[in-house]
Amino acid sequence: MRIHTSGLKRDLEVLDLLAGEEVWEAGGLGVQQIAQELDRDKGQISRVCKTLEQAGLIGRDQATKKYALGYHIYSLAMRTREAHLANLSHAALLKLVALSEESAHLTVLRGGSVLTVRTELAQHTMRDGRLSGVSLPALRTASGRAILATFNNDQIVSWWHEHGEFKSPPEGMKPPKQPEPAVLRRLKRTPGAIQSLGKLMKVVKVIRKTGYAISDGELTESIVDAAAPIFDTAGNAIGAIAVGARRERINNRYDALGALVLAAARDVSEEFSE
Repeated sequence: MRIHTSGLKRDLEVLDLLAGEEVWEAGGLGVQQIAQELDRDKGQISRVCKTLEQAGLIGRDQATKKYALGYHIYSLAMRTREAHLANLSHAALLKLVALSEESAHLTVLRGGSVLTVRTELAQHTMRDGRLSGVSLPALRTASGRAILATFNNDQIVSWWHEHGEFKSPPEGMKPPKQPEPAVLRRLKRTPGAIQSLGKLMKVVKVIRKTGYAISDGELTESIVDAAAPIFDTAGNAIGAIAVGARRERINNRYDALGALVLAAARDVSEEFSE
């Protein structure tokens, strides 16, 4: 049986566009704006929006005529494992912020990238929330390395051949154009410390011994990131807890930073299994 996906693809493009932070802050977009952003026919977009509105996936402000994400899509999102994990991690992240005096993050691995699902910001920090919700090259992050270290060697080899170098999504799967943080553009241009499968295997070997991963200045200069994996009841890594600290403040006490994220990740793993 032939499956027609063009209509679904148009629907997803509209949802992806309306999910953008700038769109949310603007209170949504009108049909004409959506059509322009997606380079689609206005009449076609109007029909798509009406269908999505009827399903509760988007809603329309009667005063501004702008469309924004609707109640049903939030209801669906709250049923995902990531949402459950984000709720369970709240207390552990807050505790980690208090102990480290730095921002703490919950991340998940998606292909060759790491996505920040939840961030608890410290009151005084050099870090900010610009990269929350942004896909980052997994090999540059302590989170990506920590999760990869839970894979067996054959799985790591397969992952490397598929994602060893950070790649943009295929053209047909790219979301609508949105402003990209300058730091992310820089990361894509410059190589990280892990540039071969052999180097990855060496890093993984160390992580398996310590239980946590370190990324020194590869995301933000002078910031040391540490992360440890979170496990489900079957022993599979489903995410990671990460924190960053200024190199001069911790004075090479990477073990102390690693111990903090390891304890936080274990707390969340225990919560997830209950």
